Amino acid sequence: MKFLDISDFVRTEARGAPEFLVERAVRESATEFCVKTDVYRLEPETIQVIAGIDEYDLTIPNGAELNHIIDVYRGHRTLQPVSYSRLLEVKGDGTTTGQPRCYSQLQSTSFYVAPVPSASETLSVLYSVKPTSTASSIPDYIGKAYREPIVHGALYRLQMMPNQPWSDQGSAQANKSLCDQRTGQVLREVRYGYGGGSMTVKSRAFI
Repeated sequence: MKFLDISDFVRTEARGAPEFLVERAVRESATEFCVKTDVYRLEPETIQVIAGIDEYDLTIPNGAELNHIIDVYRGHRTLQPVSYSRLLEVKGDGTTTGQPRCYSQLQSTSFYVAPVPSASETLSVLYSVKPTSTASSIPDYIGKAYREPIVHGALYRLQMMPNQPWSDQGSAQANKSLCDQRTGQVLREVRYGYGGGSMTVKSRAFI
């Protein structure tokens, strides 16, 4: 779905805003929504691990960039996500090799594993992406299912602009609240599924 198609739902409440500005607000809102919810996910990518190589690239579609890696699987097991500094600690000088136990994301399309692999094997990587700053569209399933929070987020950005015919700080705050509310709901749906998840924690005694 093109951002211009979503823009049609924004113009009615931001009359006078130029088309390029409305489209930019929609793109920025859609990007923030994808960043916060991880809703823009691709099918897990199969990565062929090569002995002695610890850096691997992911295949990102045009118009998108890597948001973050959600999980890296070896069969039914998951590698542990760690900071890059911790990964370097595990890696050491690279002479000690073995089955990778952890991973870290450093660059926009790459990730690293540690220890350095001692043998060839296959990993499966689940990750989310977000629109680039020059993207003109998002997948239809996102645009259709989540148009409402994207529109509210775009209106918030436009209405917060000072000294414009479409400026309206009261409406901007209302739109931001509606966007945040729906975004939080989608985040829970993506993370826990539509069946929901426990939102409580078990108390522990202080020792």
